Amino acid sequence: MNITVENPYALLLLLTVPILAIMMTSWRKGRIILSEKIVNKTIFDKISVRKSDRFGLRRAITLFAITFIIFAISNPQLPGAKQLVNKESSDIFIAFDISRSMLSQDIAPDRITKAKLFAVKLVESMRSERIGLIVFAGAAYVYMPLTNDYNAAIDFINGLSTEMASYQGTAIGDAIEVAEKAFTQEANRSKGLIIISDGEDHDSDAEKAAEKASQGGMVITTLGVGTERGGMIPDNSTGGANYKLDDQGNPIRSKLDASALKKIATKAQGSYYNIGDNTESLKGVLDMVSKLDKGEYQSIDTANNFSLYPFFLWPAAILLMIELLMGMGLLITKKQTHEV
Repeated sequence: MNITVENPYALLLLLTVPILAIMMTSWRKGRIILSEKIVNKTIFDKISVRKSDRFGLRRAITLFAITFIIFAISNPQLPGAKQLVNKESSDIFIAFDISRSMLSQDIAPDRITKAKLFAVKLVESMRSERIGLIVFAGAAYVYMPLTNDYNAAIDFINGLSTEMASYQGTAIGDAIEVAEKAFTQEANRSKGLIIISDGEDHDSDAEKAAEKASQGGMVITTLGVGTERGGMIPDNSTGGANYKLDDQGNPIRSKLDASALKKIATKAQGSYYNIGDNTESLKGVLDMVSKLDKGEYQSIDTANNFSLYPFFLWPAAILLMIELLMGMGLLITKKQTHEV
């Protein structure tokens, strides 16, 4: 049974229950000691209306009631019933460049971190779409299939690293072909591909692949990461703050190839944006998504959670009512001794 708690921090109040028990006991003993100092114990017993107030029982009832109230505040919940529902959404793949050049720091803190932050914000803005992830460097593959589990998508994005690339390159053409195969093949339905890359050293077949994908209903938007001035590529394999070197021993400067990314987008009826302009890029991508045809798919959803707080609140109310009646002497049996 998978029980969740809506307000888990409320359970910290349970720590106060033993403290209350000690305080109530101390208060009770203090009253008895004070009364015996003022009036002789024998006389006090004779003039007392109630020979016993069942303090021990009333204390236990009060503490149980408080405990139930704390559990009610925390609101434990059971998952609702699973049901098969029909939904409409667009299918979007995000193709993410994980080549070593994405470590360049010409934009802060570096290209790949900037791209990941943007991708997370993008996913958070597309709550009605099915989203998948493709990663590419020297080759491309599906990293996460289409899903409407956005928390999982964000976790996958945050886990992206250049270390995932088995060999280097910028196989944008391969990424487009992988996306074509991964999309569900439905007639008269458009698909969206968002390519996030610096475009450097891209394969020559990328434009042809984009044109072919466009004929199959795919719209491609490209997002450039980096600057045309470029920056060096860190290489920490030897330790220290070193940079990747060419065959002549000179630091390699990686530059954004915006022209190549624009051509790819144009071939597939899409647009190009520089990720440096966060607002414009996000608006442009969302505009592209909004124009895609919606397709219907079936999804297993969980209905609203079933709250268990009434099962704690009602017992608490009953216990407090019993304690109140005992305090009024209605449920107390007279005895000749004090109960502490």
